[in-house]
Amino acid sequence: MTSAPTSVLPAPGARIFLVGIGGIGMSALAQLLRYQGYEVAGSDRGLDEPGKRGLYERLRAQGIALYAQDGSGPKDCAPDCLVFSTAVEPDNADLLAGAALPRLQRAAALAQCLNRLRAPQICVAGSSGKTSVTAWLASALKALGKQVLMVNGGYVLDFESRLMPGNFYADANPDYIIVEVDESDRSISAFSPDYALLLNIGNDHYGEAELRRVFSAFLLAAKQGAVLPHDLKQLAPAALSQRYFARGPAAQAAPDLAYPLSFQANEQGCSFLVNGFSEPVNCRQNGLHSAWNACAVLQSLALLLPEQSAALPASLSAFQGVRQRFEVFGEQSGGSVKINDYAHNPEKICAAIESARLRFGAPLAIVFQPHGFGPLAFMRESLQKSLAACLQAEDQFLLLPVYYAGGSSSHSPSSEEVAAQYESAGLPVQAVAKRQAAELILRQNQRKTCTLVLGARDASLRDWCKNLFHP
Repeated sequence: MTSAPTSVLPAPGARIFLVGIGGIGMSALAQLLRYQGYEVAGSDRGLDEPGKRGLYERLRAQGIALYAQDGSGPKDCAPDCLVFSTAVEPDNADLLAGAALPRLQRAAALAQCLNRLRAPQICVAGSSGKTSVTAWLASALKALGKQVLMVNGGYVLDFESRLMPGNFYADANPDYIIVEVDESDRSISAFSPDYALLLNIGNDHYGEAELRRVFSAFLLAAKQGAVLPHDLKQLAPAALSQRYFARGPAAQAAPDLAYPLSFQANEQGCSFLVNGFSEPVNCRQNGLHSAWNACAVLQSLALLLPEQSAALPASLSAFQGVRQRFEVFGEQSGGSVKINDYAHNPEKICAAIESARLRFGAPLAIVFQPHGFGPLAFMRESLQKSLAACLQAEDQFLLLPVYYAGGSSSHSPSSEEVAAQYESAGLPVQAVAKRQAAELILRQNQRKTCTLVLGARDASLRDWCKNLFHP
């Protein structure tokens, strides 16, 4: 294959072809390119996937042409540039068909698009919670009367419409740009935001030492300010304006350190106070981790809009949430609710479990579909430790087969191997061969207060959860 040079994105009006347009980040970029005046087309190997039908219908409605990933798209469209994601293999048919074309990796293309806009950029990073916090910050800024542009890794209920799936939103003249950035492929290094928001460092993708290096470089690239956990403040350069948040009081902390107080779960979500803010937060989100996310949002707002400090807590109540982020569906005949959550690493899985237990009680039924063989191998030991800490004896944890989206893979370890290891350690974990078997097990034991369906990348999980226990 001829190797085309890494390119500068051509000016608006050019034709851009996105290889892997069905990905959550790629489809958001496609909409941003269309917003900026490009002619946009793209391909995806999951173009016939039922769970993404709504996404593809909305992209087409915006004037974005879609192709099967067979090499026909670049030939038909004659694009000026190819944009691809890191999930696309080098021997992809569309990359081969467009071998002579300039090409850009998604993050580089996104950064160049954003840098054309005059509004300040707030980039949200971290191992957990960045999709929700990106959405929450955009929602709160709208509630405060600001115009926003948001690029996100999830479908935000506040910004869904007949034409827009919700992972991209733009007012005509945004005051602020809020974008989720990803550390998993180190593409976070493409961004130089005005304000950097770092939520946490968890056990995902690679080791903590490397994560600290990657996130430290991200903070170093910020131009004006940073918001981050108090226990990670040493990662940010001293020249930045900084605000901190924490799970609770911290030794030698500034008096305005934000942390939640008097947390209470309720039928609508939760309520709490935040140290440093006079008014309570009442929101539709769930779990203590949502209160910590709220503290990060409040500190970001305080950095951006210090003159509106008194109004900031109330602005958080408008946020409706994100699809597949603790999304609660109707009750079963036995009174149990169903919850779909995108949780896919140890921290997120346990946060979802603890949130469900806090709001709905115990015992719980949990179904988890690992989102790849590599991720399952990486978190195999850490997930066992996390489940040992958050599962109770009466809980039920069912492990579905690993989701395989194609491409190169060792197909190891299997869910059966991992479940056997966990079960031998005394955890209430069981592998199931397919979803129908999982549903049969769940139907036979409806003593659980709620059923959690967890997993990333596979859009059909949400529909399966929503339809569980239907006749």
